[in-house]
Amino acid sequence: MTKLFDKLDSSAIESVEVDENVVKVVYTSNINKEYTFNCENVEEFVDKFSEILVECELNKDNPQFEKKSVGRFINQQIKEGVLVQSK
Repeated sequence: MTKLFDKLDSSAIESVEVDENVVKVVYTSNINKEYTFNCENVEEFVDKFSEILVECELNKDNPQFEKKSVGRFINQQIKEGVLVQSK
């Protein structure tokens, strides 16, 4: 089951596509290049990613809300080894 997140409120991430054990990320800096990552627990990744997106949407007009960053989340997942770039 493929999930595409492409209407993101992010200056760094254009889109994220999730399928099986693969997460594909397109950065706004180069929308013609897709980065592919292996992900052992895609369901957990999608759940956490969805939480970030929902939190951002619900609080986008709240000036007291510390905005979550989609790009920071993706970068954190890479650093923690949740997303491992395919070669």
